[in-house]
Amino acid sequence: MDVRKRKDVGIYKPNGKLTGSVFQFKLANDDSCMFLECANQIAQKDEARPYDWEKKIVVKLGLKDISQLLMYLKLNRPGVPLKLFHKSPNSNGTKTLELKFQEYNGRPGYFATCSWQKDKGEQASRINVPITMDEAEILKVALTMGIEVILGWRTPA
Repeated sequence: MDVRKRKDVGIYKPNGKLTGSVFQFKLANDDSCMFLECANQIAQKDEARPYDWEKKIVVKLGLKDISQLLMYLKLNRPGVPLKLFHKSPNSNGTKTLELKFQEYNGRPGYFATCSWQKDKGEQASRINVPITMDEAEILKVALTMGIEVILGWRTPA
């Protein structure tokens, strides 16, 4: 029997100033959705735990969310950011995922921001990550295959 470990798609952006971050996209264990888990950097990248997973933001991505992200990544230089809003079912605030196209030093790419506003008036937790075009290509494949797994059209490895 060929048993393979499922891999997450991670966009890791550590830096020497400890202002980096990570975005990880993963399938749910029951294949019903995908999750985005993001965390800020708290230590140097060569240390055992460079990211603050204790204060991570987790966003549950359903089929509609995944298809909107995929559609946005397939557009040619979209001018308006994509914003996804999730109101927590237990009244624990609102999570927002924003993706926007940008050019940095003449190179096209994307900039993603994930935030969590727990209560009105409280400072939102915010995590940002730049996404290069090659990382966007990997993300497109992962999102497409994620949809296929969620719909039961593909058996996950």
